[in-house]
Amino acid sequence: MGIPAPVATGKGKGKAGGASSSTASKPKPVPARNAKLKREREEDSAPLRRSSRRRTGPVDPNESPETKRKREEEEEERREALEREREEELKRARLAKLPRHHDLDLQTLSGDASTGEIESLRSSFTSLLSTKYSREVGSGTTSRDDELKSDEKLEEVRGVAKQAKIRSRAKVTQERIYCMAYHPTTSKDLVFFGDKYGTMGIWDPLARGEEIVDEDGEVEVTEGGQHWTLQIHWPQTSKTSISGMKFDPTDAHNVISSSYDCTMRITSFETGISREIFHAPDTLISSFDMPPESGNEIWISDVQGHLSHIDLREDFRKTGRRFEMNGTGHKIGCVSINPVSPHFLVTASNDRTLKLWDTRKLFTLPVSESPRPPAPATPSTRRSKVKKEEEEEAGDDVWINETSFEEVDKYLKGKKGRGLLRGEHSSGAAVSAAYWDPSGRRIVSTCYDDHLRVWDIAPSSLVLDTQLPKFAPKASIRHNCQTGRWLTILKAQWMSSPDVFPHFVVGNMNQSLDIIGFDGQKIANLVDKSL
Repeated sequence: MGIPAPVATGKGKGKAGGASSSTASKPKPVPARNAKLKREREEDSAPLRRSSRRRTGPVDPNESPETKRKREEEEEERREALEREREEELKRARLAKLPRHHDLDLQTLSGDASTGEIESLRSSFTSLLSTKYSREVGSGTTSRDDELKSDEKLEEVRGVAKQAKIRSRAKVTQERIYCMAYHPTTSKDLVFFGDKYGTMGIWDPLARGEEIVDEDGEVEVTEGGQHWTLQIHWPQTSKTSISGMKFDPTDAHNVISSSYDCTMRITSFETGISREIFHAPDTLISSFDMPPESGNEIWISDVQGHLSHIDLREDFRKTGRRFEMNGTGHKIGCVSINPVSPHFLVTASNDRTLKLWDTRKLFTLPVSESPRPPAPATPSTRRSKVKKEEEEEAGDDVWINETSFEEVDKYLKGKKGRGLLRGEHSSGAAVSAAYWDPSGRRIVSTCYDDHLRVWDIAPSSLVLDTQLPKFAPKASIRHNCQTGRWLTILKAQWMSSPDVFPHFVVGNMNQSLDIIGFDGQKIANLVDKSL
Protein backbone atom coordinates (compact mmCIF):
# COMPACT_ATOMS: atom_id res chain seq x y z
CA MET A 1 0.00 0.00 0.00
CA GLY A 2 1.36 3.43 -0.86
CA ILE A 3 0.96 6.84 0.69
CA PRO A 4 -2.25 8.64 -0.19
CA ALA A 5 -1.70 11.42 -2.65
CA PRO A 6 -1.48 14.58 -0.54
CA VAL A 7 1.04 14.47 2.26
CA ALA A 8 3.49 17.15 3.13
CA THR A 9 4.80 20.66 3.22
CA GLY A 10 8.19 22.21 2.96
CA LYS A 11 10.62 23.10 0.24
CA GLY A 12 12.47 20.39 -1.63
CA LYS A 13 16.04 21.53 -1.44
CA GLY A 14 19.04 19.39 -2.04
CA LYS A 15 22.53 18.63 -3.07
CA ALA A 16 23.37 16.20 -5.81
CA GLY A 17 23.38 12.75 -4.27
CA GLY A 18 26.68 11.54 -5.61
CA ALA A 19 25.96 11.53 -9.37
CA SER A 20 28.92 12.46 -11.59
CA SER A 21 28.96 14.38 -14.87
CA SER A 22 31.34 16.26 -17.11
CA THR A 23 32.86 19.50 -15.83
CA ALA A 24 31.06 21.57 -18.44
CA SER A 25 27.57 20.32 -17.63
CA LYS A 26 27.96 19.78 -13.88
CA PRO A 27 25.29 21.80 -12.03
CA LYS A 28 26.55 24.45 -9.69
CA PRO A 29 25.58 23.97 -6.03
CA VAL A 30 23.88 26.97 -4.52
CA PRO A 31 22.92 27.58 -0.89
CA ALA A 32 19.49 26.39 0.16
CA ARG A 33 16.99 29.19 0.47
CA ASN A 34 15.63 28.88 3.97
CA ALA A 35 14.44 32.35 4.78
CA LYS A 36 12.54 32.34 8.05
CA LEU A 37 8.83 32.76 7.55
CA LYS A 38 7.14 35.60 9.36
CA ARG A 39 4.19 34.54 11.45
CA GLU A 40 1.07 36.45 10.56
CA ARG A 41 -0.58 38.33 13.38
CA GLU A 42 -3.74 36.63 14.48
CA GLU A 43 -6.82 38.76 13.90
CA ASP A 44 -10.25 38.40 15.37
CA SER A 45 -12.51 37.52 12.46
CA ALA A 46 -15.68 37.90 14.51
CA PRO A 47 -18.12 40.58 13.31
CA LEU A 48 -17.75 43.97 14.91
CA ARG A 49 -20.53 45.70 16.80
CA ARG A 50 -22.15 48.52 14.84
CA SER A 51 -24.48 51.34 15.77
CA SER A 52 -28.13 50.40 15.26
CA ARG A 53 -28.81 53.96 14.03
CA ARG A 54 -26.19 53.65 11.27
CA ARG A 55 -27.38 50.16 10.40
CA THR A 56 -31.06 51.06 10.02
CA GLY A 57 -30.77 54.59 8.73
CA PRO A 58 -32.65 57.72 9.88
CA VAL A 59 -35.97 57.31 11.71
CA ASP A 60 -39.11 59.00 10.40
CA PRO A 61 -40.15 61.47 13.11
CA ASN A 62 -43.79 61.17 11.97
CA GLU A 63 -43.99 57.34 12.05
CA SER A 64 -47.03 55.80 13.64
CA PRO A 65 -46.91 53.79 16.89
CA GLU A 66 -47.57 50.59 14.93
CA THR A 67 -44.71 51.28 12.52
CA LYS A 68 -42.40 52.15 15.40
CA ARG A 69 -43.24 48.91 17.20
CA LYS A 70 -42.61 46.86 14.05
CA ARG A 71 -39.31 48.68 13.40
CA GLU A 72 -38.08 48.08 16.93
CA GLU A 73 -38.97 44.37 16.73
CA GLU A 74 -37.02 44.03 13.47
CA GLU A 75 -34.04 45.85 14.99
CA GLU A 76 -34.11 43.53 18.00
CA GLU A 77 -34.21 40.46 15.74
CA ARG A 78 -31.25 41.77 13.72
CA ARG A 79 -29.34 42.54 16.92
CA GLU A 80 -29.95 39.04 18.29
CA ALA A 81 -28.94 37.45 14.98
CA LEU A 82 -25.69 39.44 14.91
CA GLU A 83 -25.01 38.52 18.53
CA ARG A 84 -25.52 34.82 17.76
CA GLU A 85 -23.23 35.12 14.75
CA ARG A 86 -20.56 36.80 16.85
CA GLU A 87 -20.85 34.12 19.54
CA GLU A 88 -20.40 31.38 16.92
CA GLU A 89 -17.37 33.12 15.43
CA LEU A 90 -15.77 33.52 18.85
CA LYS A 91 -16.46 29.87 19.66
CA ARG A 92 -14.90 28.70 16.40
CA ALA A 93 -11.88 30.90 17.07
CA ARG A 94 -11.45 29.43 20.56
CA LEU A 95 -11.77 25.85 19.36
CA ALA A 96 -9.28 26.48 16.54
CA LYS A 97 -6.66 27.15 19.21
CA LEU A 98 -7.30 23.87 21.05
CA PRO A 99 -5.53 20.54 20.39
CA ARG A 100 -7.07 18.33 17.71
CA HIS A 101 -8.22 14.95 19.03
CA HIS A 102 -9.71 13.44 15.88
CA ASP A 103 -7.99 11.47 13.11
CA LEU A 104 -6.13 13.62 10.59
CA ASP A 105 -5.11 12.77 7.05
CA LEU A 106 -1.79 13.89 5.68
CA GLN A 107 -3.52 16.42 3.44
CA THR A 108 -4.65 18.27 6.56
CA LEU A 109 -1.22 17.97 8.17
CA SER A 110 0.61 19.21 5.11
CA GLY A 111 -1.04 22.61 4.88
CA ASP A 112 -0.37 24.45 1.62
CA ALA A 113 1.98 21.94 0.02
CA SER A 114 2.48 22.18 -3.72
CA THR A 115 1.88 19.19 -5.96
CA GLY A 116 5.63 18.84 -6.55
CA GLU A 117 6.41 18.83 -2.84
CA ILE A 118 3.73 16.21 -2.18
CA GLU A 119 5.01 13.96 -4.95
CA SER A 120 8.61 14.23 -3.76
CA LEU A 121 7.68 12.99 -0.26
CA ARG A 122 5.55 10.21 -1.74
CA SER A 123 8.46 8.99 -3.82
CA SER A 124 10.78 9.09 -0.80
CA PHE A 125 8.54 6.70 1.13
CA THR A 126 7.26 4.50 -1.68
CA SER A 127 10.60 2.70 -1.91
CA LEU A 128 10.54 2.00 1.85
CA LEU A 129 7.02 0.64 2.23
CA SER A 130 7.87 -2.84 0.94
CA THR A 131 9.96 -3.59 4.04
CA LYS A 132 8.91 -3.66 7.70
CA TYR A 133 11.83 -2.25 9.67
CA SER A 134 12.14 -3.41 13.27
CA ARG A 135 14.33 -2.35 16.15
CA GLU A 136 17.59 -4.27 16.74
CA VAL A 137 18.21 -5.77 20.18
CA GLY A 138 21.36 -7.25 21.68
CA SER A 139 21.60 -10.75 23.12
CA GLY A 140 22.57 -9.59 26.60
CA THR A 141 24.88 -12.57 27.11
CA THR A 142 28.25 -12.14 28.80
CA SER A 143 30.19 -13.88 26.01
CA ARG A 144 28.75 -11.64 23.32
CA ASP A 145 29.31 -8.57 25.45
CA ASP A 146 32.98 -9.47 26.00
CA GLU A 147 33.41 -9.89 22.25
CA LEU A 148 32.00 -6.42 21.54
CA LYS A 149 34.28 -4.81 24.14
CA SER A 150 37.43 -5.95 22.36
CA ASP A 151 40.13 -3.53 21.18
CA GLU A 152 39.37 -4.50 17.60
CA LYS A 153 35.75 -3.31 17.93
CA LEU A 154 36.95 -0.10 19.58
CA GLU A 155 39.30 0.66 16.69
CA GLU A 156 36.46 0.11 14.23
CA VAL A 157 34.47 2.87 15.91
CA ARG A 158 37.47 5.19 15.98
CA GLY A 159 38.12 4.55 12.30
CA VAL A 160 34.56 5.39 11.33
CA ALA A 161 34.62 8.55 13.48
CA LYS A 162 37.85 9.75 11.84
CA GLN A 163 36.31 9.44 8.39
CA ALA A 164 33.11 11.25 9.36
CA LYS A 165 32.42 14.45 7.46
CA ILE A 166 29.50 16.79 6.94
CA ARG A 167 27.77 15.98 3.68
CA SER A 168 24.67 18.13 3.99
CA ARG A 169 23.11 20.82 6.14
CA ALA A 170 19.68 22.45 6.08
CA LYS A 171 17.18 24.30 8.22
CA VAL A 172 14.43 21.70 8.28
CA THR A 173 12.01 23.40 10.70
CA GLN A 174 11.65 27.07 11.48
CA GLU A 175 11.64 26.66 15.26
CA ARG A 176 13.93 25.15 17.88
CA ILE A 177 14.27 21.36 17.67
CA TYR A 178 13.29 19.43 20.82
CA CYS A 179 13.79 15.84 19.61
CA MET A 180 14.80 13.76 16.62
CA ALA A 181 14.63 10.16 15.37
CA TYR A 182 16.66 8.37 12.68
CA HIS A 183 14.71 6.03 10.41
CA PRO A 184 16.23 2.49 10.51
CA THR A 185 16.31 2.02 6.75
CA THR A 186 19.79 1.35 5.34
CA SER A 187 18.92 2.37 1.79
CA LYS A 188 18.97 6.09 2.54
CA ASP A 189 19.38 8.61 5.34
CA LEU A 190 16.01 9.80 6.61
CA VAL A 191 15.81 11.93 9.76
CA PHE A 192 12.71 13.12 11.62
CA PHE A 193 12.60 16.18 13.89
CA GLY A 194 10.07 17.59 16.36
CA ASP A 195 10.15 21.34 17.02
CA LYS A 196 8.89 23.90 19.51
CA TYR A 197 5.69 24.65 17.57
CA GLY A 198 4.39 21.08 17.12
CA THR A 199 5.87 20.65 13.64
CA MET A 200 7.41 17.40 12.42
CA GLY A 201 10.28 17.90 10.00
CA ILE A 202 11.37 15.13 7.62
CA TRP A 203 14.81 15.40 6.02
CA ASP A 204 16.39 13.39 3.22
CA PRO A 205 19.86 15.01 3.42
CA LEU A 206 21.50 13.30 0.46
CA ALA A 207 18.63 13.61 -2.00
CA ARG A 208 19.18 15.65 -5.14
CA GLY A 209 17.93 19.16 -4.60
CA GLU A 210 15.85 21.53 -6.63
CA GLU A 211 17.21 22.51 -10.03
CA ILE A 212 17.16 26.20 -10.86
CA VAL A 213 17.92 27.60 -14.31
CA ASP A 214 19.58 31.03 -14.18
CA GLU A 215 19.45 33.84 -16.75
CA ASP A 216 22.33 32.33 -18.71
CA GLY A 217 20.57 29.00 -19.01
CA GLU A 218 22.90 27.24 -16.56
CA VAL A 219 21.44 24.72 -14.13
CA GLU A 220 22.03 25.26 -10.44
CA VAL A 221 21.18 22.71 -7.73
CA THR A 222 20.29 23.83 -4.22
CA GLU A 223 22.14 22.32 -1.27
CA GLY A 224 20.70 20.62 1.79
CA GLY A 225 18.87 17.64 0.32
CA GLN A 226 15.08 17.63 0.47
CA HIS A 227 12.86 18.27 3.46
CA TRP A 228 9.17 18.53 4.30
CA THR A 229 7.09 19.56 7.31
CA LEU A 230 3.85 18.22 8.78
CA GLN A 231 1.85 20.05 11.46
CA ILE A 232 1.25 16.99 13.66
CA HIS A 233 0.21 18.82 16.85
CA TRP A 234 -2.05 21.87 16.88
CA PRO A 235 -2.23 24.83 17.37
CA GLN A 236 1.12 26.04 16.09
CA THR A 237 2.34 27.54 19.37
CA SER A 238 4.88 26.80 22.09
CA LYS A 239 2.12 24.93 23.95
CA THR A 240 2.36 22.08 21.42
CA SER A 241 6.13 21.50 21.47
CA ILE A 242 6.96 17.90 20.48
CA SER A 243 8.67 16.42 23.54
CA GLY A 244 9.43 12.97 22.14
CA MET A 245 9.50 11.03 18.90
CA LYS A 246 10.10 7.33 18.19
CA PHE A 247 9.45 4.84 15.43
CA ASP A 248 7.23 1.84 16.05
CA PRO A 249 9.77 -0.86 17.04
CA THR A 250 8.03 -3.46 14.83
CA ASP A 251 7.09 -1.22 11.89
CA ALA A 252 9.10 1.95 11.31
CA HIS A 253 6.50 3.28 8.85
CA ASN A 254 4.67 4.44 11.97
CA VAL A 255 6.11 7.33 13.97
CA ILE A 256 4.83 8.12 17.48
CA SER A 257 5.09 11.63 18.90
CA SER A 258 4.27 13.21 22.26
CA SER A 259 3.54 16.87 22.83
CA TYR A 260 3.10 19.56 25.46
CA ASP A 261 -0.54 19.69 24.36
CA CYS A 262 -0.94 16.61 26.62
CA THR A 263 -1.49 14.22 23.70
CA MET A 264 0.32 11.48 21.81
CA ARG A 265 -0.27 10.65 18.16
CA ILE A 266 0.79 7.85 15.81
CA THR A 267 1.28 8.87 12.19
CA SER A 268 1.31 6.13 9.57
CA PHE A 269 3.00 6.74 6.23
CA GLU A 270 1.36 3.58 4.95
CA THR A 271 -2.27 4.52 5.61
CA GLY A 272 -1.71 8.28 5.54
CA ILE A 273 -3.58 8.81 8.84
CA SER A 274 -2.46 10.44 12.08
CA ARG A 275 -4.55 9.40 15.09
CA GLU A 276 -4.50 10.23 18.77
CA ILE A 277 -3.49 7.35 21.03
CA PHE A 278 -3.26 9.06 24.43
CA HIS A 279 -4.56 12.18 26.12
CA ALA A 280 -3.84 13.25 29.70
CA PRO A 281 -5.66 16.53 30.43
CA ASP A 282 -3.49 19.21 32.08
CA THR A 283 -0.49 16.84 32.24
CA LEU A 284 2.59 17.62 30.13
CA ILE A 285 4.14 14.46 28.69
CA SER A 286 7.92 14.45 29.12
CA SER A 287 9.02 11.08 27.71
CA PHE A 288 7.85 7.66 26.51
CA ASP A 289 9.30 4.32 25.44
CA MET A 290 8.15 1.06 23.85
CA PRO A 291 9.40 -2.54 24.27
CA PRO A 292 11.17 -3.80 21.13
CA GLU A 293 9.14 -6.96 20.57
CA SER A 294 5.79 -5.16 20.58
CA GLY A 295 4.56 -1.94 19.06
CA ASN A 296 1.44 -2.00 21.21
CA GLU A 297 2.60 -1.16 24.75
CA ILE A 298 3.87 2.27 25.77
CA TRP A 299 5.23 3.58 29.07
CA ILE A 300 4.84 7.35 29.52
CA SER A 301 6.34 9.77 32.03
CA ASP A 302 5.06 13.25 32.82
CA VAL A 303 6.01 16.44 34.63
CA GLN A 304 3.82 15.63 37.65
CA GLY A 305 5.76 12.52 38.66
CA HIS A 306 3.52 9.86 37.09
CA LEU A 307 4.24 6.77 35.02
CA SER A 308 1.42 5.71 32.70
CA HIS A 309 0.99 2.47 30.78
CA ILE A 310 -1.25 2.03 27.75
CA ASP A 311 -1.93 -0.77 25.26
CA LEU A 312 -2.76 0.44 21.76
CA ARG A 313 -5.04 -2.57 21.21
CA GLU A 314 -7.39 -1.27 23.90
CA ASP A 315 -9.06 2.00 24.88
CA PHE A 316 -6.63 3.71 27.24
CA ARG A 317 -9.54 5.46 28.95
CA LYS A 318 -10.75 2.07 30.20
CA THR A 319 -7.60 -0.03 30.61
CA GLY A 320 -4.79 2.51 30.90
CA ARG A 321 -2.94 2.65 34.23
CA ARG A 322 -1.28 5.63 35.86
CA PHE A 323 1.00 5.39 38.88
CA GLU A 324 2.07 8.31 41.05
CA MET A 325 5.75 7.48 41.61
CA ASN A 326 6.79 10.23 44.02
CA GLY A 327 4.99 12.20 46.67
CA THR A 328 6.58 15.54 45.83
CA GLY A 329 5.20 15.86 42.30
CA HIS A 330 8.69 16.21 40.83
CA LYS A 331 8.95 15.77 37.09
CA ILE A 332 10.01 12.37 35.71
CA GLY A 333 11.91 13.61 32.70
CA CYS A 334 12.78 10.27 31.14
CA VAL A 335 11.63 6.65 31.13
CA SER A 336 13.51 3.85 29.34
CA ILE A 337 12.59 0.18 28.88
CA ASN A 338 15.18 -2.61 29.10
CA PRO A 339 15.14 -4.07 25.56
CA VAL A 340 16.03 -7.60 26.72
CA SER A 341 13.86 -7.71 29.86
CA PRO A 342 11.05 -5.22 29.12
CA HIS A 343 9.55 -5.42 32.61
CA PHE A 344 12.51 -3.41 33.93
CA LEU A 345 12.24 0.37 33.64
CA VAL A 346 14.71 3.08 34.54
CA THR A 347 13.46 6.58 35.36
CA ALA A 348 15.27 9.91 35.69
CA SER A 349 13.65 12.57 37.85
CA ASN A 350 13.96 16.14 39.03
CA ASP A 351 13.99 14.81 42.59
CA ARG A 352 17.68 14.03 41.88
CA THR A 353 17.21 10.27 41.66
CA LEU A 354 17.65 7.54 39.08
CA LYS A 355 15.51 4.50 39.84
CA LEU A 356 15.27 0.96 38.50
CA TRP A 357 11.75 -0.54 38.64
CA ASP A 358 10.24 -3.99 38.13
CA THR A 359 6.89 -3.19 36.53
CA ARG A 360 5.48 -6.68 37.16
CA LYS A 361 4.99 -5.53 40.72
CA LEU A 362 3.25 -2.31 39.73
CA PHE A 363 0.32 -4.10 38.13
CA THR A 364 -0.46 -5.87 41.40
CA LEU A 365 -1.24 -2.55 43.10
CA PRO A 366 -4.88 -1.63 43.72
CA VAL A 367 -6.62 0.53 41.17
CA SER A 368 -8.94 3.36 42.03
CA GLU A 369 -10.70 4.99 39.12
CA SER A 370 -9.87 8.67 39.17
CA PRO A 371 -13.04 10.54 40.10
CA ARG A 372 -14.44 13.11 37.76
CA PRO A 373 -14.28 16.62 39.17
CA PRO A 374 -17.60 17.71 40.71
CA ALA A 375 -19.83 19.57 38.31
CA PRO A 376 -19.72 23.29 39.10
CA ALA A 377 -22.81 25.17 40.10
CA THR A 378 -24.67 27.24 37.55
CA PRO A 379 -21.95 29.37 35.93
CA SER A 380 -21.95 32.79 37.49
CA THR A 381 -19.75 34.35 34.85
CA ARG A 382 -19.39 34.24 31.10
CA ARG A 383 -15.80 33.03 31.53
CA SER A 384 -16.85 29.82 33.32
CA LYS A 385 -19.36 29.06 30.57
CA VAL A 386 -16.71 29.53 27.90
CA LYS A 387 -14.29 27.27 29.76
CA LYS A 388 -16.96 24.56 30.03
CA GLU A 389 -17.68 24.77 26.30
CA GLU A 390 -13.98 24.50 25.46
CA GLU A 391 -13.54 21.40 27.61
CA GLU A 392 -16.61 19.72 26.13
CA GLU A 393 -15.59 20.44 22.54
CA ALA A 394 -11.93 19.51 23.09
CA GLY A 395 -12.78 16.18 24.71
CA ASP A 396 -10.89 17.03 27.90
CA ASP A 397 -13.16 14.89 30.04
CA VAL A 398 -10.69 11.98 29.95
CA TRP A 399 -9.58 9.93 32.96
CA ILE A 400 -7.62 6.72 33.42
CA ASN A 401 -7.22 4.38 36.37
CA GLU A 402 -4.72 5.81 38.80
CA THR A 403 -2.77 4.44 41.76
CA SER A 404 -1.84 7.10 44.28
CA PHE A 405 1.61 7.58 45.76
CA GLU A 406 0.26 6.52 49.14
CA GLU A 407 -0.57 3.10 47.70
CA VAL A 408 2.81 2.83 45.95
CA ASP A 409 4.69 3.89 49.08
CA LYS A 410 2.70 1.51 51.28
CA TYR A 411 3.46 -1.36 48.92
CA LEU A 412 7.17 -0.48 48.80
CA LYS A 413 7.42 -0.62 52.58
CA GLY A 414 5.63 -3.97 52.80
CA LYS A 415 7.07 -7.42 52.37
CA LYS A 416 5.41 -7.98 48.98
CA GLY A 417 6.88 -4.81 47.55
CA ARG A 418 10.56 -5.47 48.21
CA GLY A 419 11.26 -6.27 44.54
CA LEU A 420 9.39 -3.30 43.04
CA LEU A 421 12.28 -0.82 43.38
CA ARG A 422 15.39 -2.74 42.35
CA GLY A 423 17.84 0.13 42.60
CA GLU A 424 18.09 3.84 43.41
CA HIS A 425 20.91 6.35 43.03
CA SER A 426 20.84 9.95 44.26
CA SER A 427 22.79 12.73 42.56
CA GLY A 428 23.64 16.30 43.45
CA ALA A 429 21.13 17.76 41.00
CA ALA A 430 18.20 16.82 38.77
CA VAL A 431 18.73 13.79 36.53
CA SER A 432 17.52 14.83 33.08
CA ALA A 433 17.80 11.51 31.22
CA ALA A 434 18.65 7.81 31.58
CA TYR A 435 18.67 5.14 28.85
CA TRP A 436 19.33 1.40 28.55
CA ASP A 437 21.80 0.25 25.90
CA PRO A 438 20.75 -2.32 23.20
CA SER A 439 22.17 -5.22 25.25
CA GLY A 440 20.03 -4.42 28.31
CA ARG A 441 23.13 -4.47 30.52
CA ARG A 442 24.11 -0.81 30.81
CA ILE A 443 22.49 2.52 31.65
CA VAL A 444 23.81 5.99 30.85
CA SER A 445 22.46 9.03 32.70
CA THR A 446 22.78 12.78 32.15
CA CYS A 447 22.64 14.97 35.23
CA TYR A 448 22.65 18.68 36.01
CA ASP A 449 25.51 18.18 38.43
CA ASP A 450 27.63 18.14 35.24
CA HIS A 451 28.25 14.39 35.15
CA LEU A 452 27.44 11.54 32.81
CA ARG A 453 27.26 8.20 34.62
CA VAL A 454 27.35 4.64 33.34
CA TRP A 455 25.96 1.58 35.15
CA ASP A 456 26.93 -1.97 34.21
CA ILE A 457 24.35 -4.46 35.50
CA ALA A 458 24.93 -8.20 35.12
CA PRO A 459 21.70 -9.94 33.98
CA SER A 460 22.16 -12.56 36.69
CA SER A 461 21.76 -9.87 39.37
CA LEU A 462 18.24 -9.13 38.17
CA VAL A 463 17.01 -12.71 38.47
CA LEU A 464 16.46 -12.56 42.22
CA ASP A 465 13.26 -10.85 43.35
CA THR A 466 15.10 -8.44 45.65
CA GLN A 467 16.76 -5.06 45.53
CA LEU A 468 20.25 -5.02 44.02
CA PRO A 469 22.93 -5.24 46.74
CA LYS A 470 24.84 -2.46 44.99
CA PHE A 471 23.52 0.08 42.51
CA ALA A 472 26.42 2.43 41.83
CA PRO A 473 27.77 3.76 38.54
CA LYS A 474 30.79 2.02 37.08
CA ALA A 475 32.02 5.22 35.38
CA SER A 476 31.45 8.93 35.97
CA ILE A 477 32.44 11.46 33.30
CA ARG A 478 32.68 15.20 33.89
CA HIS A 479 30.53 17.01 31.30
CA ASN A 480 29.02 20.50 31.16
CA CYS A 481 25.23 20.02 31.15
CA GLN A 482 24.22 23.63 31.91
CA THR A 483 22.23 24.32 28.75
CA GLY A 484 20.27 27.18 30.30
CA ARG A 485 16.86 28.34 29.21
CA TRP A 486 17.31 28.66 25.46
CA LEU A 487 18.98 25.37 24.54
CA THR A 488 17.42 21.92 24.42
CA ILE A 489 18.50 19.71 27.34
CA LEU A 490 21.52 17.48 26.65
CA LYS A 491 20.73 13.75 26.79
CA ALA A 492 23.45 11.13 26.30
CA GLN A 493 22.14 8.21 24.22
CA TRP A 494 23.59 4.84 23.23
CA MET A 495 24.45 3.83 19.71
CA SER A 496 21.39 1.84 18.64
CA SER A 497 23.28 -0.98 16.88
CA PRO A 498 23.89 -3.99 19.16
CA ASP A 499 26.84 -5.21 17.06
CA VAL A 500 29.38 -2.46 17.71
CA PHE A 501 31.67 -1.45 20.57
CA PRO A 502 29.31 -0.18 23.32
CA HIS A 503 29.38 3.62 23.19
CA PHE A 504 27.10 6.62 23.46
CA VAL A 505 26.90 10.12 21.96
CA VAL A 506 26.18 13.42 23.68
CA GLY A 507 26.26 17.05 22.60
CA ASN A 508 28.38 19.59 24.44
CA MET A 509 28.37 23.33 24.99
CA ASN A 510 31.21 23.77 22.47
CA GLN A 511 28.80 22.99 19.62
CA SER A 512 30.20 19.54 18.92
CA LEU A 513 29.45 15.88 19.64
CA ASP A 514 31.35 13.64 22.03
CA ILE A 515 31.55 9.89 21.38
CA ILE A 516 32.24 8.10 24.67
CA GLY A 517 32.82 4.42 25.40
CA PHE A 518 30.94 2.37 27.99
CA ASP A 519 33.96 2.61 30.30
CA GLY A 520 34.02 6.43 30.18
CA GLN A 521 36.91 6.85 27.74
CA LYS A 522 36.46 9.51 25.08
CA ILE A 523 36.63 7.91 21.63
CA ALA A 524 36.17 10.93 19.35
CA ASN A 525 34.82 14.45 19.03
CA LEU A 526 32.82 15.51 15.96
CA VAL A 527 32.78 19.22 15.18
CA ASP A 528 31.52 21.40 12.34
CA LYS A 529 34.43 23.79 11.80
CA SER A 530 32.26 26.14 9.77
CA LEU A 531 30.31 27.17 12.89
